[in-house]
Amino acid sequence: MRRATAIAGAILALLCCAAVALAATPSKGLHKGTSSQDRTVDVKVGRNHHIRRFRIDWNAPCDKPGKSWTDGTTVTNPDKQPGDGSFSASGKYKSSHPVAGGYVGHFNYSLSGKFTSKSEANGTFHVKVRVTKDGKTVDHCRTGKLTWQVS
Repeated sequence: MRRATAIAGAILALLCCAAVALAATPSKGLHKGTSSQDRTVDVKVGRNHHIRRFRIDWNAPCDKPGKSWTDGTTVTNPDKQPGDGSFSASGKYKSSHPVAGGYVGHFNYSLSGKFTSKSEANGTFHVKVRVTKDGKTVDHCRTGKLTWQVS
């Protein structure tokens, strides 16, 4: 029984090492691509092979008919980068300045991605926007789940 446990442990250790060896380490530089909305996406990778910046342009249809919020989101140094080429982040922010008519966007986003080779990555992104004017909520907008890819 002890021998079988030792063999199983050794096999598990080898499988773990193989998974780490096969992990895609992103190459340094700017990787550009598009989203499922056919809008610009880019991922900047630093010298240490960590994601320094993720940027995506998007359009979020609103609850009010015929209205949408078009913008972009930039995430610097995503907080979850376990070292296997994957990364993720989520957060909230708001417009730094009101847009035409005095509207302010309050954004809640979620991002995930993974490098599948040194230069190619893909993932998902979504954002919800609460639109306010004079401090009162006037609309809600959302992208739904977007997919993206860079190379």
